[in-house]
Order: sequence, then C-alpha cells, then structure tokens
Amino acid sequence: MEQSLIEDLVIESIKIYGMDAWYIPRTSKNQDSIFNETGYGYIEYPEAHMVEMYVKSVDGFEGEGDFLSKFGLEIRDSVTLTVARRSYESEVGIYRSDNIADAPLTRPLEGDLIYLPLNNKIFEIKHVEHESIFYQMGSLQMYDLRAELFEYSGEVFKTGHDFIDHNFADVDIFVPSADVRYATTYDNGFFLEEIDNKTVVKSTPVKNLFIELEIGRTYVFDQSDSSNTGQTIGIYTTVGAATGELIDGQVSTGTPGTAGAKTTFNPPADIATNLNYYYRTNDGSSYGKVSIVSSRIENVESYDSLATNTSIETVADNIIDFSQVNPFGEDNF
Repeated sequence: MEQSLIEDLVIESIKIYGMDAWYIPRTSKNQDSIFNETGYGYIEYPEAHMVEMYVKSVDGFEGEGDFLSKFGLEIRDSVTLTVARRSYESEVGIYRSDNIADAPLTRPLEGDLIYLPLNNKIFEIKHVEHESIFYQMGSLQMYDLRAELFEYSGEVFKTGHDFIDHNFADVDIFVPSADVRYATTYDNGFFLEEIDNKTVVKSTPVKNLFIELEIGRTYVFDQSDSSNTGQTIGIYTTVGAATGELIDGQVSTGTPGTAGAKTTFNPPADIATNLNYYYRTNDGSSYGKVSIVSSRIENVESYDSLATNTSIETVADNIIDFSQVNPFGEDNF
C-alpha cells in the first residue's frame, strides 16, 4: 500500500506542477537489420497521445543552445521531462499501434517524439532513464526522458492533429519523394492545374502555364479529361512541329480524353538546363514554355543561401588529388 501511495502522490504532483504534452510514437518500415537504419520516407509518426509531464529542467532549456557552426545556425536545445509510469502505460502504452498482442511496449522508447505546447516545438527522446529515483519503498514510479530538439529530415506525420502534422510544412527538403502532378484540360491550348495526391487543388488552372521542371523529380500530366481528346501532350525542343524533337525521359500511356491517360516525364540527367523547351500538341498549334533546372541535391547552394557544399568540394579538390587511382601503390597513372 505504501508503494501505491507514493505512486499516487507522484502522479498528483506531476498533474499540479507539470503540463499536458503530446507523446508521438515512432514507427519505421524497411529497416536495415544490419546497420539498424531506415531509408528516407519510411519513418512515420501515425499517432499522438496526450499525457501529463513535469519539466525537470525548470531553469530553461539545456544543451548547447543557439550557436553558429560551419554549417550555419544550429539550435541544440534539450529538456528533461518526467512522466509517471502508470500515466504512460494508461495514456500511451496500451494505445501504441506498434504494440504486439503478447508483448506490449510498456515503456517510452528512444526515437519517439514529444510535442511541447510550451514553445510549440517537437523534441526527440534520446535516452530513457528508468531509475531516476532509486526504488522508493522498493519500486519505481517514474521515467526521466532526456530529449533534444527534433531535426526534421522528411519523416511522415499522420497523427490527425494539424499543429503536429503541419509543423514542418514550410521546411524545404531537397529531394521531395512525391511526384508533381498536373490535371490537364484543353480548349485551344492546355490548361494546367497543379494537384496534390490527385484530390487537393493547390492552384487554379492557367492556360499554357510556364512551368519549371527539376532534374531528379517525376512529373505527371493527367489527360483523363474528355477535352484532351486528340491532343497528346509532349515536351519538345521547339515550338513548331516541323523541326521539334520529342526529348527523352517521357512516356505517354492511354488515349487522351479517357480515364488513365497521362504523360510521365523524368528530365534526363544530361539534359541542357540553359535552353528553352515546350510542352505542346503534336502539330505545335498550342504550346507552353518549359524551363529545366538542375537537381537540388547536386546544386544545394543555388537553393539554400546557408549551404556551402560546392564551395567545400571545390576547395577540397585543390588539396586532395582525386586523379590517383591507387595512391598507395606503384601504378599511378
């Protein structure tokens, strides 16, 4: 009974002096069993559960704080949170979607996230201390969660809470995984309407819209609308049909004007980026201008003013001779 009394007092104290935070369990797919790594786009956070926690670092965030490094401004705030064992098990543990029926996850896990409404930031659990207070009355009543500010790198959030799922909506990841899709209609010219997952409209239809296509991404022009009948869209080197060549990297499937008709385009890596291209009809009677730009991952400095990837590589080339096939052997040619 003394153990239960202490546990009740701990829970009550956290409810009085703590705050309601959101616990976000982590799930991963296609994990490498050798290196224990998960590929880009395979880490998901499909749920979030509210649970009361006590901020143990009451004097402010810990860690290295804000500082300028050779990679730009870095914010390395950390925080220590205390959660009661019984509260975690009843509010989070039994509801985790990654639980196994005969072996439920009864403790917080490293890699899970915590959303703090105090500053509207997300922290990643780096270490779970399960013996923060050493066996009062022979039992343990709480966990200490040591967490650091979460560094977003393309993880998928599907918790159903907009303030969590859209927390990183403005973050530009250099190599987006989703295709860029255009709904195409035709009336003496192509009307392009950018769409998201085929359902959510992101822009209004524009006739012969100027579009910028990036090497390394996939573009899909959906021609299912009946207005496209007889007008297969293609990307050419010139406006007119007499000399224009259909450039590589595109595949047209289906019959324009019927369900499933589309043209898929992957700009080839060797395509010139300083020329004008055009998407148009077969006869060249209607067209829109296309600009091909370099891959973001290969030209980070063009998109991120703080990046120094190319500069560092250029300087390194002047220091290290990469032309040597075998610098430690006798056959150096």
